[in-house]
Amino acid sequence: MRTLGSFLFSAAAAAFLLYCPTPMQAQTAHDPVDRERRFARHFSDNPPLHFEVEEHGEHGPRVIITNLYQYLLTAYVVQSEPKSAGDPPQTLIGDALSRLALPASIPRGLSYATGLPHVEGGLAPDAKLVAAVWEDGSTFGPDELLLRIYNRRKALADSYDLAIATLQTGLEKNWSVQEYLATAEKLRPPMPQPPPATIEDAKAVSESFTAAMLPGRTITDNMQHAIQHDYSLAQVSRLAQALVRDFQQSRDALRQALVGTS
Repeated sequence: MRTLGSFLFSAAAAAFLLYCPTPMQAQTAHDPVDRERRFARHFSDNPPLHFEVEEHGEHGPRVIITNLYQYLLTAYVVQSEPKSAGDPPQTLIGDALSRLALPASIPRGLSYATGLPHVEGGLAPDAKLVAAVWEDGSTFGPDELLLRIYNRRKALADSYDLAIATLQTGLEKNWSVQEYLATAEKLRPPMPQPPPATIEDAKAVSESFTAAMLPGRTITDNMQHAIQHDYSLAQVSRLAQALVRDFQQSRDALRQALVGTS
């Protein structure tokens, strides 16, 4: 049986990409989306999207989510109920802003397809979309699922703040690549205590925990890459500056999305 502890550690072992600018622009106070946020709504039923399960895809069953709303779909939650006895239900969260499973927000009229976890050779699970968040702040789904999305976003935004401050200190003091590596290790968040009581609680905690790990791991991976390619001190500084810009852009987009959600 899979324990809560093993779930937390396996979830924390996600891969982190080397620095690459992302098309994630934060909104400004004069942006139309920012103004329209005042009119965000909660869809109690019939959300503006289309959801279907493709049971016999080329690589197994998958779900297809099509956004029918005028604003970008930034996050979703899918729950699946296995048809085979003994298999646990699955909660799948995709969030473009916190870089979880959804690589980019979904514009109106476009679709995103992703695999559905299942037992090889078994029946495809029943799946349904149970929550969603749009760029203007509109939502669909129960509060407890929306809270999981918001908690992950807040954990990542807070972690970006700390990482940005660390990188800026390094730039001011002209750190070597080894100093960046040593300090990035200290950005690792502590393991949650006490251990979660249920599997779903463990999933929710691990989502925030892995989000908080992302900036520090990104710094570590990029500085290790700099060592492998023998970067000069000037090149290391330029790399740190690029990370600061990327982290600031990502953090600002997260903070904007969190406005009015507390």
